[in-house]
Amino acid sequence: MTTLQANIPPASSSNRRLDIQGLRAIAVFVVVCFHAGLSVHGGFAGVDVFFVISGFVITAMLAREWQRTGTLRFRTFYARRFRRLTPALAVLVLVVIVIAALVQSPLGAQQITAQTGIGALLLSANIVIAKNTGGYFDAPAATNPLLNTWSLSVEEQFYLLFPLLLFIGWVLMRRMNGRRIAPFAIVALVGAISFAIAMAQATGHRIPFMPHWLIGFYGPVTRVWEFAAGALLALVIAGGTRMLAPILALIFGAFGLIGLLVSMWLINGDTVWPGPMTVLPVISTMLLLYAGTAENPISRLLSTRPFVAVGNISYSWYLWHWPLIVFALLLWPSVSGIAIIAAVVSLAPAVLSYRFVEQPIRNLSHVSTPRMVRIITLALVPPIALSLLLLSAANNGYWNSTIRDFSASVTPMHIGNAAGCNESRPFDSPKARPCTWNADAPGSIVYLVGDSHADHLGEGIIAAAEMTGHPVRVATANSCPFYDVYLKSTSAPRSPCRAFVENTLSYLEKQPPGIVVIASSSIYWNSRVFSAGTTPHSLTRDRAAKAEALTAGLDSSVKRLQASGHQVVLVQDVPYFSKPLTSDPLQFSALRIASHADLAVKMPLAEANENEALPRKAFEDVAARNGALLIDLRDFFCPDDVCTTQLDGTYLYRDDGHISIAASKALAEKFRGVLATLPAAAD
Repeated sequence: MTTLQANIPPASSSNRRLDIQGLRAIAVFVVVCFHAGLSVHGGFAGVDVFFVISGFVITAMLAREWQRTGTLRFRTFYARRFRRLTPALAVLVLVVIVIAALVQSPLGAQQITAQTGIGALLLSANIVIAKNTGGYFDAPAATNPLLNTWSLSVEEQFYLLFPLLLFIGWVLMRRMNGRRIAPFAIVALVGAISFAIAMAQATGHRIPFMPHWLIGFYGPVTRVWEFAAGALLALVIAGGTRMLAPILALIFGAFGLIGLLVSMWLINGDTVWPGPMTVLPVISTMLLLYAGTAENPISRLLSTRPFVAVGNISYSWYLWHWPLIVFALLLWPSVSGIAIIAAVVSLAPAVLSYRFVEQPIRNLSHVSTPRMVRIITLALVPPIALSLLLLSAANNGYWNSTIRDFSASVTPMHIGNAAGCNESRPFDSPKARPCTWNADAPGSIVYLVGDSHADHLGEGIIAAAEMTGHPVRVATANSCPFYDVYLKSTSAPRSPCRAFVENTLSYLEKQPPGIVVIASSSIYWNSRVFSAGTTPHSLTRDRAAKAEALTAGLDSSVKRLQASGHQVVLVQDVPYFSKPLTSDPLQFSALRIASHADLAVKMPLAEANENEALPRKAFEDVAARNGALLIDLRDFFCPDDVCTTQLDGTYLYRDDGHISIAASKALAEKFRGVLATLPAAAD
């Protein structure tokens, strides 16, 4: 057992490594800068730094206990972890839920906040977020004030299971006459499996038997290796590794600090994460932790008072900065630098939380079982009860008819008439839902295809077809325009888009002539999230080259359909309201909706056309070149050359780019006129 004990200092405040607090300061600072919109593109990797530190510190702490007692007191460990993390989190959740009730929308935002709050307190925020918020860089994530609690749940899940693995390893070590290979091998094996899964996931391989919430960005399985990296380092140091020479400590520290800082700018939102690039901040953190075992200028720098002070409040600052940024952007979206201001202001509640909640409860001595039960009850029951109350109120429209009516008018597409059709499955898929309306009508069949911007037209086209005697079939797929082109999204690298388009085109080419309505979002042309090419090897995010590929893909789809006898109708995208002119009804609080306030946001038509100039020109050119019918809906959304989100009391959008159910139904008459003027399908 002596080999295990060699370099583990006793657990006392005098032996606390101040350089680790400084490292925590760097980690939280880059995360806050990233969330505040500053040019620290890889700042989100600061969370991975925390993971490595946690693995290192927890392993060293447990090793000290094993040294003193020859066992691990699991109940004491979990009680300390609870006191360290949960009371401060509980206060945050309480405050966030109260603010959310006043300023967030009851049309989904409050529900997500309430569910995340409950998940955060029950060690499962990462799972809740993965299931209802979407990707870390997706728009819904940006409006969840408790999004940052995902990493806390991952840490707590690690704390829940990892001590048991170490305990098993140390018991085996004792039975093997002190050979330390057992705990090292167990941690290394678990870390290696996690690393392999993370890298396979990052390169687009399907991991069998594992849901996305286990292995995605928020997944604990693909993060375990980061904790294991820190833990292995702690075990190596504990095993009697020779003390670093000062010059080596300086070299390790310098490389670690440079690697960590460089990674903040090499990594960005387009980087697959966790993935191969995650290795850089992980190894850099390990180098800094190892360097700190000996005197060196880098560790002394991290141990200075400013770094240590920020490191001390790093947990509380991490908790508070993100909710304040989200609420500030919601309340004052047009104020320049508001996210930065909110990030700085968040230091105040962070310091208060550290001083009056985190430290007093953490440092309690002689905590009896009844007292611990009271702490657990007070920390969990009030915020969970308040979260459940907010969830119930939001789900029931606060029992207010005005809120309920407004909610019904902007209902998301999966609750509308075309329910189940926007599922990335072509018409002939055996798993596709029955997405046919007015099947016995005598007219030519109308096929509605495209992405979610085709699906949001579904109610209007279905109603128009019923008025004119046409059957309708719908098959759409999120983030998948109906272009005969290769498309890739960094947020969904394994998207079935290409297969969906090709299979749907092949199916339509075999059908009797009908009317194919194609609509899609304009986002692909300008967003760097998407790359496009006419071949798998020509994918590009260059705007001009991508526009050429997308235009060629649309042209190819139209030609293939027309060659099969179909008439093609191209629908220009609806006006997109970009920030600060947001059209998202999630910006409206329950109080504002209930007060019958004017909710309209207006934008000059010229600005709307300029925002979507490339895709609008492509649709015009393809329609003119092939003789396809082109429909522009701007006369409905932009009367008198001003685009608006509300007409005659009807709210027209359900987010910044998708129109509401009510707006789609209001377009039925326009689509009826189009279908009524079309000649019979070609023979």
